[in-house]
Amino acid sequence: MRKYIFSLLLLSLGIVLHAQSLEELRQEVEQNNPKLQALWNAFLAAQERIPQVGQLPQPEVGISTFALPVETRLGPQQLRVGAKQSFPWFGTLEQKRAVAATQSQRFQTQISLARQELYFQLDQAYLNFYRLEEERRINALHLDYLLTRERLALAKVENGQGTAADVLRIQLMQEKLRQQLAIFEQNKAVPQALINQLRHQEADQVILLKDTLSLAILPWTKDSLLQHIGQIHPSLRDYNLQQQLVLQQLQLNELQNKPSFGVGVDYIAVAERSIATISDNGRDILQFHASVTVPIYRKAYQARQREQELQLQSIQHQEAATLDQFATIVEQAYTQHATARLELDSYEQQIELIESLISLLQSSYTTNSTGLDELLRYEQDLIDYQRKKLLAIVSSHQARQNLQRLLY
Repeated sequence: MRKYIFSLLLLSLGIVLHAQSLEELRQEVEQNNPKLQALWNAFLAAQERIPQVGQLPQPEVGISTFALPVETRLGPQQLRVGAKQSFPWFGTLEQKRAVAATQSQRFQTQISLARQELYFQLDQAYLNFYRLEEERRINALHLDYLLTRERLALAKVENGQGTAADVLRIQLMQEKLRQQLAIFEQNKAVPQALINQLRHQEADQVILLKDTLSLAILPWTKDSLLQHIGQIHPSLRDYNLQQQLVLQQLQLNELQNKPSFGVGVDYIAVAERSIATISDNGRDILQFHASVTVPIYRKAYQARQREQELQLQSIQHQEAATLDQFATIVEQAYTQHATARLELDSYEQQIELIESLISLLQSSYTTNSTGLDELLRYEQDLIDYQRKKLLAIVSSHQARQNLQRLLY
């Protein structure tokens, strides 16, 4: 009741509340969640690294003068200006770009994994919120029934056909339902806060549900599901990228262990001699030079190679373990769904029988003022079975969520 009063109050203030489906909430998470936005910016930053590693080393330019000029036949050297450019082995820069590109692609899989986890958290919170709201609705409905029966019991007391004890028993059950209503309403704050946090809203923002859930349907077979998961799951894509990255780093390590080259030019200013007349007096010097870096020390190269080979084996084992884990999750989810379906069938039959009994006992109490204790007992049984039916439906959706988590 407080929920409806609060909603009316908001409407009177010009605030319109819209019921939201789970899909609409997912879209808000996609658009607003700070974690996804942070990962997206990290991906864009990683993209900017590709051109950084793919260019030549910066050229070196130097200038020097002689405190004690070097005398040559053509005159004393006064100033030296030089420039040098280094070149790695052929293909090294392209391989560095390939490594950086693969590293940036891994951010995309991290975005997919983060989105997958956020959706799963949202699904769980939404389902928990739905369960509490439905339990509240069941209690509120039975509380209305008890209020009607209380009026009937009071009328019978006034007519001398009933006792005050009947009224007290009904009121006692009403109080129990009211306490449970308050607990359900209080507990809704936890999933509500999580839903709002995931979509970057105020924790106490009101959520109205649009969905009405029945038994969840699993539209996949186990084999096709596992095959599909093996093709699209971000974790497995990330393992493939990790293996690709290690192979690229092995190639880069090989290239970096090749010789590198340098070329340069020096210009030396020479002053003229004043005491001699010679050919080309004071002619400046232009000098070209080249260098080669020879990779003689190979311990670091060999250690890096062993490290990367071991990393490759580790990734392969992790991938196999993850596939085994996915197979276990799929098996458990299908078992949970099958159990929920059997429970739901049983509870629906029990509810149908109890409702027939309540109808008969209600007629008996209305006519003869007998059977109130049984009526209240079966009323409580009906509430319990309706809750169990709700929990079976929720369990079937939890099973589907565990499978859907592998498919987002």
